[in-house]
Formats: sequence, C-alpha cells, structure tokens
Amino acid sequence: MLKKLTGLVTNNFGLKILSLVFAVIIWMVIVNVEDPEKSVSFSVSVDIVNTEYLTDIGKTYEVLDNTDTISFTVTGQRSIVENLSASDFKAVANMENIDDSMSMVPVVITATSYSSQLEITKRNSYLLLNVENVVSDTYDIEVVTEGTLASGCYVSSAAVSPETVSVSGPESVVGQIASAQVTLDVSGATQTISSTESIVFLDADGNEVSQDRLTLDEAEAGVVVTAKILMSKEVNLSFEVTGEPEDGYRYNGEMEAEVDSVTLIGNWDTLNAMDELSISSTQLSVAGATETVSAVIHLPDYLPDGISLASGEEEDVTVTIVIEAQTTIEVEMPVANITCTGLDNGLELSYNSDTATVRITGYEEDLDSINGERIYGTLDASDLESGTYNVTIQLEEEYGEKAEASVSVTIAETSASDESENSNGTGTESDSQIQENSSEE
Repeated sequence: MLKKLTGLVTNNFGLKILSLVFAVIIWMVIVNVEDPEKSVSFSVSVDIVNTEYLTDIGKTYEVLDNTDTISFTVTGQRSIVENLSASDFKAVANMENIDDSMSMVPVVITATSYSSQLEITKRNSYLLLNVENVVSDTYDIEVVTEGTLASGCYVSSAAVSPETVSVSGPESVVGQIASAQVTLDVSGATQTISSTESIVFLDADGNEVSQDRLTLDEAEAGVVVTAKILMSKEVNLSFEVTGEPEDGYRYNGEMEAEVDSVTLIGNWDTLNAMDELSISSTQLSVAGATETVSAVIHLPDYLPDGISLASGEEEDVTVTIVIEAQTTIEVEMPVANITCTGLDNGLELSYNSDTATVRITGYEEDLDSINGERIYGTLDASDLESGTYNVTIQLEEEYGEKAEASVSVTIAETSASDESENSNGTGTESDSQIQENSSEE
C-alpha cells in the first residue's frame, strides 16, 4: 500500500510541481484582479503633546499656516483602504522634538488599524511655529456704562470687583494692550444694578485686542460690575447780589457765571420741590465797589440736607459781577433850540456860536441814545446888561445822571432906529422875537 502511494506521488513529479507553481500564480493573479491596491488621501488634526516643554522655559507658541492640520496619502488593498476613515490615523507633534531654531516640530503619522498592510505617504511633515516669550502685566479695569437711564435717574458711581486683572501671554499680544474695560448696560435702570461682565482689552487706538492667546487670572470668567443709580434733577443757579456800589458806579444786572445750571442728586421729594438753587453770600456784595467783582462760590455750602452735586459737576463756580462807571460826554445843541427869557427892553441878545455845548454824565446805556439836535432848553437873561457872557442853559428834560449846558452870548443895546420903530406902533418885541432876531444877526 505504501509503495503504491509513493508511486502516485513520484509518478510525473516534475509535472506535478509545475502544476502547483502554476496554480499559485493563477491564485495571485486572481487576488490582484479582484482586490487591487488603492490610494486614498486623508486630513487629520495634529495632536500636539508635551507642550510644557515650552511653557517650562517661559515660552508660548502659535501654529503658523494651518500646519496643525496635515494631509497624507494611504496606499493598500482596496478591501482594507475603502473601510478606513481619518479616525484610523493619528498625527502627533512632540514639542520635545522642536528644532534648534524653535520654529518646526516633526509630525509623525501612524495608522491605528492595519498598520503593517498600509503605506503612508506624508505630504506635510512639520508643524510650523512662532515661538515667543511669555510676559505678564496687570491693568486697572475701567467701567463704561451704556444705555439710557429712566427719566430723572443718574449714575452716581460705578465699581468693579476685582478692580484689576493680571494677563499673561505672548509678548507681541500683551504689548498691544493699552487698557482693560468692562461695559454695563444701564438702560431703563431706576436703582442700583449689578452684573457679571466680560473684560475687553483695547489697544492705543481703541481697537479690541484678541484674547485667544491670553491667560487671565481669576477675572477670566468675568467681573462683577455695580452701578449706583440715584434720582437726579438739573436746576438753575440764582445768585443774589447785594449792596450799592460807590457813587458814580452801578450794578446794572449784568453778571456772568461759569455755569448757569447744575445737576443735583439725592432725595427726590426735596429735588422735586426745587426750581432753582438760590445763593446768597457776602461774596456777592457790591457795597462800595468801583470795579468788577469776582467771587468763587463753593456750591456744596448752599445745598439742602441730603442733596449733593452729581458726579462730574464742578464744586466751585466763578461769578463775575460787572460794575459800570459813569462817563461824561459832550454833545452840541443848536442855539435855535434855546428859548431866551427875561431880557430887558432896549437890549438885544446874539449867540457867539451856532451851538451850545451840553455836558452829560451817566451810564453808557443811557448816553448812547442822546441826540443833541433834540435837546431843548431855556436861557434866563434877567439882570444881564450889555456885554459878553457864558450863560447857563436850563434844560427842559433830564439827561443821564447829571447834565449841564452853557452858551456864549453877547448883549447889546438896541439902536435908536429900532427904538423909533418900536415907538411908532411896532411895540416891544417879545422875548422869542428878540431871540430870533439875534440868531439871524
């Protein structure tokens, strides 16, 4: 039996070996035809590990050119490759492997499945970095309120807790920060409000600085902002001027104050009853003054109990009280406006000029409207004999605080012919006729 089996194996042995080889080749051809190789591309995020390697030496980094996403090609049997996804691969950049220039870290890509049956071709093999020093700084937090309060309300004060924030991050980013702000919306508020708000960093131009690479202290989650809301009212200022200036001077009601109204805060009942803030002070006295009076009024000294100035209002107001001095002007009055009385018979009066000078003392406002052409007066020639005189004129109206006028006249005896005419029935001329004749002469 054994001999028979041996014969079967050895009979045509070479042919049988050839057939076996041919069968294997056919099987391999069939396998390659039915399950050929295939290449597929994937993109995965790079897992950056051992970042403390940089932080421990006071450095921070920024990934450049989106190199933290890497693309690669995988080649393998179609039956395997077609069942793969990006989750079957890992891309790792180990910070400990950063190059000497501290700008590149090699990326290692591995397959989590079928690793021995796949070939990975790397398209990008480095993580590109910008590495900087880590710096820290502390900033005061400024509170900004926005929105319109309820009518009659006022933000008395605004506070934030904590009052400062410590920031650390890349030197190039921290160096841009000029201020830290937090904004509180007070729209419609009628009483004190609080809210947790986020901090915003601004550069010198008022532009917001991104916080993506910044680390904040305990204020990172936000800070508590509180605004104290009080009722308020704007009232006019009234200044009571007392006393009388020196003779020849007056206070004509002209007064200038740096502000004519202020905003007050406090008890609403008290504020609601106030139409103005009246100020009476010895500083506002013009008694005996001969020049402009200037006084600095400290407003808090004149406020009712429970009332105070709103934030931002100036406590001291300068008040200027204008003291006006009298002046003297001279105007020319036509002699035609003068009525002569009391001239004795046998005398005639003539004026030595066409006008009489009127000296008027008073205040500018009163003097501006005076016109010499409209001034009238009376000349009393009683007891005057022949000769030249400077005669005072009695003005018909009052002008300014004091007015006086005079005119140069010549009085002469009338001629014999004039007297004869008078005796022939003409009669004695009236005073006004004598005046007119004298004017014509």
